[in-house]
Amino acid sequence: MAQLPLHLYLLGSFRIERGARPIHLSTRKVESLLAFLALHPEEHPREKLAALFWGDSTDEQARGSLRTALNLLRAELDERLLRASRETVQFNPDFALVTDAREFEKIGDSAISNLQSLLSLYHGDLLPDFYDDWVLPERERLRALYLAALLRLIQHFRSESKYERAIEWARKLLATDPANEKAYQHLMFCYAAMGDRSTALKQYDECARRLRDELGVEPARETITLRDQIQEELSAQSREALFTNLPNPLTSFIGRENELAEIHQRLETSRLVTLVGAGGCGKTRLAIQVASGLAAAPRFKQGAWWVDLAPLNDSALVATAVAATFHLRESPPTPLTFILIEHLRAKEILLVLDNCEHLFDSCARLAQTLLTACPRLSILATSRSPLGLAGEVAWRVPSMSMPDPDDAPSLDQLTQFDAARLFDERATAVVTNWKLADHASTVARICARLDGIPLAIELAAARLKVLSAEQIAARLDDCFDLLTAGSRTALPRHQTLRAAMDWSFDLLSEEERELFRRLAVFAGGFSLEAVEAVSSIQYSVNSSPHTEYWTLNTVDLLTSLIDKSLVGVEQKGNAMRYRLLETVRQYAREKLVEANEFEASCARHRDWFLQLAEQADPKLRSGEQMEWFARLELEMENLRAALAWSLGQTDDASAARALRLAGALVWFWIMRGYIAEGRTWLERSLENCAITPARAKALVGLAAVEYFVGTRAKCRALCDEALVLYRQQGDKWGIALSAIIGGAAESDRSRSSMLFEEARLLEQELKDEWLAAGTDVLQGGHARRRGDLSRAGALFESALDHARRSGDRWMIGNALVNAGHLALDQGEDDRSTVLYTEALKFHREMGDKHQIANILYGLGIVAWHRDDCQQADALLKQSLTLRREIGDTRDVVGTIWALGRVATTQQRYERAARLLGSADVQREIVFEKERRAIDDDVRTLRAQVGEAMFDKVWAEGRAMSLHQATEYALENVKTV
Repeated sequence: MAQLPLHLYLLGSFRIERGARPIHLSTRKVESLLAFLALHPEEHPREKLAALFWGDSTDEQARGSLRTALNLLRAELDERLLRASRETVQFNPDFALVTDAREFEKIGDSAISNLQSLLSLYHGDLLPDFYDDWVLPERERLRALYLAALLRLIQHFRSESKYERAIEWARKLLATDPANEKAYQHLMFCYAAMGDRSTALKQYDECARRLRDELGVEPARETITLRDQIQEELSAQSREALFTNLPNPLTSFIGRENELAEIHQRLETSRLVTLVGAGGCGKTRLAIQVASGLAAAPRFKQGAWWVDLAPLNDSALVATAVAATFHLRESPPTPLTFILIEHLRAKEILLVLDNCEHLFDSCARLAQTLLTACPRLSILATSRSPLGLAGEVAWRVPSMSMPDPDDAPSLDQLTQFDAARLFDERATAVVTNWKLADHASTVARICARLDGIPLAIELAAARLKVLSAEQIAARLDDCFDLLTAGSRTALPRHQTLRAAMDWSFDLLSEEERELFRRLAVFAGGFSLEAVEAVSSIQYSVNSSPHTEYWTLNTVDLLTSLIDKSLVGVEQKGNAMRYRLLETVRQYAREKLVEANEFEASCARHRDWFLQLAEQADPKLRSGEQMEWFARLELEMENLRAALAWSLGQTDDASAARALRLAGALVWFWIMRGYIAEGRTWLERSLENCAITPARAKALVGLAAVEYFVGTRAKCRALCDEALVLYRQQGDKWGIALSAIIGGAAESDRSRSSMLFEEARLLEQELKDEWLAAGTDVLQGGHARRRGDLSRAGALFESALDHARRSGDRWMIGNALVNAGHLALDQGEDDRSTVLYTEALKFHREMGDKHQIANILYGLGIVAWHRDDCQQADALLKQSLTLRREIGDTRDVVGTIWALGRVATTQQRYERAARLLGSADVQREIVFEKERRAIDDDVRTLRAQVGEAMFDKVWAEGRAMSLHQATEYALENVKTV
């Protein structure tokens, strides 16, 4: 007789049953091991299991404990339960075991019809009384699946106008997650749709109260907008606001209904879908439309986010581009990829990576890393070939549907084809009296000859300004006869696009062609001033005895290229920016090479952006810095391209200009958080060139970067070399800056004082307020670290005066933050609050998350001093969220410790002990002063709660990983 299956219940409580008979295991550790093996049925090395469950024992003891536990499982449950060898252990896949959590996991891919039955399996969180390292992330993952399924079901009932059912499930969701804003949004909408606006508005009030009380935040903008709509009388078309940075195309999207539906379906079953096809087939536009349709889907709670990779030339910058989309900055020494993972790990996001083909390997590696580490992330990519990752769906983008011109379609038949509809709409925009009915057969022929490729069709329609539809069709026929000998089915799509581009290029005047190909050197986009400097066209007029030159009107030529759909234009602030589609840019580049103009154009491009960077350099340390930051941000891709091209040359002049460009961008990189990238460019430039004027500036710039990342010995060596060069040149400003940074990094007190004194004499001679402010800030920090608080206070006060006179808002903010820290050290809470609050204004304007987190931490400590534990807890959690986001490990630990101190004051002693225990594990990375304070807090807490209770929860805290401890400290606070 077959034995009854074993039922293992892990949701809500731990329970084992066979039939109706409960089975009890001897120890909690054995229960945890069984649960782990059941949830992870793959093979596990014995060493891994021993370390995971008995990591606080010696290796020999841990292996012995594992053997004992495995024997107990076999003895108490079934001999066939496990497959074990000398090296590995695995749950036997043939053993009859039903696990509620494994069954519940199917909810992620389940159809709506099965959701309710699967939701009934969730009786509570996974193993709620277990605190092993592996349990917490699994618990959060399953809880997130549960909440996501509830939201999906609510959205389903809402979309079917079954508002009572939607309300019922929204209430169930709030019973588990009382501060779930999305559930309140659904309640507000459903009550309003049922006509009960009063109750709908009460849901908003309850939502706002919950968010303030539990998370210390206000309702999101879309929630407020929904409330306002309800107050005004809810429209039947109301919907939630979108979370997205998707491009907003200026022209409408035509057709592709079947393709959109199929891609949506593929994204339901795969977390990586790559739209594959030749340039111009419409991958990017299709991706925008797909993502727009999913940006507000319940599945993607945090929306759809767009990353355009086309402007990048350096594969090392792929992660930087993705991070910039989420306003993440580098925080050395933490790798940027780790910062990205921490930001995305718990989010439900559709990430769109557009134009991966030229950065293929880097895109594939980053996609695999993110998908592996972030279980709720989905990626939609566009590329000319698949990324080649496991689980990827490579979806080849077809041509637009097109008519057979031999069938002589009627007007009604013609408008059923997407390609004809696209040509018709674009033609209407170009020719005011355009009527498709007058050119039906010709349009059918054009669409067929262009093989339904969207870019080619748009280019053809744009030519209606100068050619009739019949002339366009005739020119295309002539061109294609050369390629296919009349056989449309044999036409490769990339040749079709090249033919369309060749034809479009041939229609340009000679002057337009010259400008068009020279635009290929720009990356990302460009301004009119840059075009005029880099791509201006001069012609010689021979007249005796001299040769005169005249320059064509670049504005007229650029306008002509825009009209002919070869150049795109968009407004950025008060200025216009221009760009080439990537396919068009690649074509223009080939023409530039063919004309033997590539090297000269790249050199002009580099020289223009070198001039821009050197013009910006002093402005970045003045009251004009915000304007120049914005300008340099717009030109980031061009600056990178200029550096990369110069470093790829072998002549000394290019090496010297690369060094000058890197040196000019130092403060931009530092103040805007591109520290790791700046470090790389500076190191590469210094390797290539020994020109002393430029070398000294790059050396001191790299020294500043090394100071900020904490490598003080390297900083000192670089400053010493820079000082020698600057003294040889007699450059007093350079000498002063090198002395300031060298003095701050110097461990020898007497030499540090000597360097600071030298800097002071020079700054007074030069009357330079920025140098004076920098000297005071760094020397004040030096004094504060030595405990000379009086000296530090005087220096910070002086620094603030000098910084205000310099106009540098970054320096003003730094002076205020340092003064705030000092006031906090001295117990002057009111003064520190004033200083922090003023500093916060500057650093929020700068977007400096590192200093914002420092300020929120300081304000949290002030609130704690004032016994306002609720405010302290909220501020510290906001600081911790930011510090985790930027990967600031030391400060993450310090903030967890501070939250433990607040919990002690609140008499939440178990929470306090766990937090202090988790911080104690990381004590080697915090300052000695903090280590002593942790020890003092531990003694106080132990005395308050007793030895037995303290030892238990202390051990639980020490067993947490830093990620688990952070999640525990945040208590499910959302990322801000």
